[in-house]
Amino acid sequence: MPPKKKTLTLALRAIFSLSILVFLLTTQTSVRDIANKIKELNPAWLVVSFSLHAIGLLISALRWQILARAQGDNIPLDFLAKSYLVGTFFNNFLPTRFGGDIVRIWDGSRFSRSLLKSSAIVLVERFTGIVVLFLFALFASLYRMDMARQIPVIWVSLLLGLAGLAMVIGFFSPMATAVLRIIPSKGFLKKVRDKILLFRKTILHYRTQRGPFFRATLWAVLLQLNVIIYYFLIGQALHLKIHFIDYFIFIPIVLLIQIIPITINGLGLREGSYIEIFKFYSISPQAAFTFSLVDVVFVLVLGIIGGLIYVTRK
Repeated sequence: MPPKKKTLTLALRAIFSLSILVFLLTTQTSVRDIANKIKELNPAWLVVSFSLHAIGLLISALRWQILARAQGDNIPLDFLAKSYLVGTFFNNFLPTRFGGDIVRIWDGSRFSRSLLKSSAIVLVERFTGIVVLFLFALFASLYRMDMARQIPVIWVSLLLGLAGLAMVIGFFSPMATAVLRIIPSKGFLKKVRDKILLFRKTILHYRTQRGPFFRATLWAVLLQLNVIIYYFLIGQALHLKIHFIDYFIFIPIVLLIQIIPITINGLGLREGSYIEIFKFYSISPQAAFTFSLVDVVFVLVLGIIGGLIYVTRK
């Protein structure tokens, strides 16, 4: 994309994010109400919650390392952890929560000597995490049918998740290989087809590396459990009366909504989602907004650390 078009797109997303935030602050709550809610926060729970980022960072780097080694790339764990922090820095300025993965793909390619292989590794690492979150939400929703019936977005999100999962499975099926081979083997189309086939082959290589893939998936379960507990502790800091199991339902849904690439790092969409979901618990909009704000501030702190790492790189 040309630089001018990139700048325009970024500006439009920023304007859209700010527009949603202004709308919420003028129709649902206010800066004063949120400031008063912040005063009620329990600092001890906030410290414990923020500390879970360190555990999540270590597990994420370890998962990435396991999957990279299965592809023949030996990457130092500290380098991967720093790359995650740098990716968090860029997430604050890019659309979706996964914008920083572009940085991680580039970092990984230093060792794999291939952007395509590095992309495949990061994709598998991300996708396994998303699948675990989706399964959390699915089983928790079946357990809490009363909640799911009253919040339609839960079923909409689950159906979208199922559709996405089906598309991914279809992409790696033998039928997809046959369809791709129909593409004319000439010129630009041939290059595209060959790249796609190589990308699929790289990911399907994990079928011969079941041990590492299983370990990475097991760590993904622990990682996403850590994510749920992190948000639960933010809720505790705000004295929210929400059952622990319910976080397994609405947190994956909000994270899914943040993937929609129309705002900067999900700003606006995230806050609006929490306000609507928390209505089920009769929790005020200012509490919902503050819940999101705490998460945003924590990520900004990590992003600043990642930014310092990025500017001091050699």
